[in-house]
Amino acid sequence: IMLRAVRSISQRAMTTSSKRMDVAFIGLGAMGYGMAANLSRHRSDKDNGSVFVWNRTSSVAEQHASEFGTRAVSSLHELRGCSVVFMCLPTSHEVESICKRLVLDPGAIVADCTSGDPLMTRRIASSLSERQIEMVDCPVSGGPAGGKSGQLASMIGGPAGAVSVVEPYLRRMAKKKIVQVGTIGSGHAVKAVNNTLNTAHLVIATEGLLALAKFGISPEVAIEAINGSSGRSLQTEERIPKEVLSREFDYGFPLGLMLKDVTIAVDSVCTGEQSCGNVNGGGEAEETFKFFPLVKDVLQKAVNLESEQADYSRVVRPLEAEAGFELHAGRGVEGHYDAPSYRPTRKESSSRFEASA
Repeated sequence: IMLRAVRSISQRAMTTSSKRMDVAFIGLGAMGYGMAANLSRHRSDKDNGSVFVWNRTSSVAEQHASEFGTRAVSSLHELRGCSVVFMCLPTSHEVESICKRLVLDPGAIVADCTSGDPLMTRRIASSLSERQIEMVDCPVSGGPAGGKSGQLASMIGGPAGAVSVVEPYLRRMAKKKIVQVGTIGSGHAVKAVNNTLNTAHLVIATEGLLALAKFGISPEVAIEAINGSSGRSLQTEERIPKEVLSREFDYGFPLGLMLKDVTIAVDSVCTGEQSCGNVNGGGEAEETFKFFPLVKDVLQKAVNLESEQADYSRVVRPLEAEAGFELHAGRGVEGHYDAPSYRPTRKESSSRFEASA
């Protein structure tokens, strides 16, 4: 019965393809602002629909409308006629809250670009289906710069019919790559693992560079060698030179949100249950998944040492603190590198997150 209902909703959604298709974007933070701009900017000649935008702070939506020709709304009820509603919010809790307030017509689709919790996503999708509304999860990867340029990758999960409706719109915002990864919640599961790998690569590369610096080898020189060898990664090629060695720490994604994503990987994805890899427990999950909980632990130390709002590239700071010195650009003197001593960071305020990535 449920399968027939899902197919019925998908068929109704697809029949709207020849009609006016208004779409909306909810959440104009660091990622969403640029994504919504691309959603509006890259409309085809055949697309006669409008792009509506809503943000918790209405002035942000009004500014977006002024810049990109979108239509700002102050109330979620004004989105009722939209066929597809995209969201890019800090967590799945905000997504669930918004979905409870949304009033959409039967056959509409919610497309969640948030880096969300796959278990919560399945629960939200089930609730929406009772109102004959479908949901797909399509988180993106590429950071704020990718959100602005459209060079994002997306992993999308959900019913095939709904995915086929959403994907053409998603391609306006995620030009780099879109991969259909499975049923509802699958996109969020893959994104959580991706971000855990991202952080793990950054942490392990930093530990290696700290060891080499202690040995007297410049991290800048070491990175040059590694990036021409098999140990290279995006973190050694981009993040460490541009954010760590430069001491800029300004990639644009908060430590707190990265900790949230890695916690999802550890607590939701590993077993598909409430807990996975509890470092204080002795369950079966812990024996199977050893490294993901370690990444979460380092991130938590970084949040405690820096702040939730600090850039996620500052995950290296606890390692530097333990080593007693920092990684800076510079090739050393006469082949020998003397690392600068560690200096604590003055904490920034840890206000509630506004953006997701």
